[in-house]
Amino acid sequence: MTDNKQILISVVLPTCNVESFIGECIDSILCQTVQADEILVIDDCSTDKTVSIVESFQNEKIILVKNDEKRGLIHSLNLGFSMAKGKYIARVDGDDINHKSRFEKQLKVLLDNNEIKACGSWLACFGASEKVIKHLEYHDDIKSQLLLNCSMSLGCVMLEKEAYSDFKFNDLMLHVEDYDFWAQSIFRNKVYNIQEVLYYYRIHEKQVSTKFKRTQLKNDFSIRLILFKKLKYCSTTYSDEFIDKMLNSKKEITKIEVQKYFEWLRELLHLNDSIKCFEVNSFRKVIHVLRNNLIYSIFFQGDRGENSRLFRFRIFLLLQASEQFNLVLKKTSKFVMIFFKTSKYKSRNFEL
Repeated sequence: MTDNKQILISVVLPTCNVESFIGECIDSILCQTVQADEILVIDDCSTDKTVSIVESFQNEKIILVKNDEKRGLIHSLNLGFSMAKGKYIARVDGDDINHKSRFEKQLKVLLDNNEIKACGSWLACFGASEKVIKHLEYHDDIKSQLLLNCSMSLGCVMLEKEAYSDFKFNDLMLHVEDYDFWAQSIFRNKVYNIQEVLYYYRIHEKQVSTKFKRTQLKNDFSIRLILFKKLKYCSTTYSDEFIDKMLNSKKEITKIEVQKYFEWLRELLHLNDSIKCFEVNSFRKVIHVLRNNLIYSIFFQGDRGENSRLFRFRIFLLLQASEQFNLVLKKTSKFVMIFFKTSKYKSRNFEL
């Protein structure tokens, strides 16, 4: 094994029953243009051939740690982070694949920018669905985006171990441990996302994000709420239950509740302008999204208020003039699209 002083990159790779994918995953680590010095495979009592496949590589860089009993992903992550000897930790999941230049490009960012403590990238999803997840690039935008969702993917991150030594993965945040990890650390450590795909995220029915969606959504909201409360708004006036109802549920809402929600958003803007918990312009974009999401659900999904024109008209009167104009424009565009799709003249009379 390489002398501890020379260890630069440690890979932390938790596994559990990923026999179909682990070989391809490890191959993508071993073929990196900049090599890791150690690969810590933390296996959580796999009952398939995962362990034997890992052992078949017979590579001295691979250190296989087998849990004596099933302890879960969070335990494996905390164990792997504590065991890692490298200055930098590269996270990988056992069912995913790394681009061959991932480590090289992330390491360069960290070495060239001392203030950046974690470097991620875009992800390309493959398998059951295909899309590219384009995370925001700069720290201030990533930080504000956490108020909406997890804007930093832990599986494709390389981070400086010492900078994150005080942060642990929380057992209470099951299935959203990565989101919680960033929410804890974002106010101390600067992060960055390379604007290209360096990680291939496999979508399949056995993965945690598919099997435990409801738990994820519940814990997601608890993390968002913690972040919102850093602005110290009046939690008596705007209760957790009220915010949950407006942000997450599909329950019927009233005009009074919509007014109150808009007042909450305005208060958040005012508070952040004062204490600058989040970068002002990035935060304003988040508030804009939150406001527009509710407007869209009322006028285009019809699943939030009374199913009546009167309710929507009352909400329309609450909107700013620019919002009213955009709403009318979108509604008109939608009507025109429907007309062209259904018109018997669409194929002949409207050709250009």
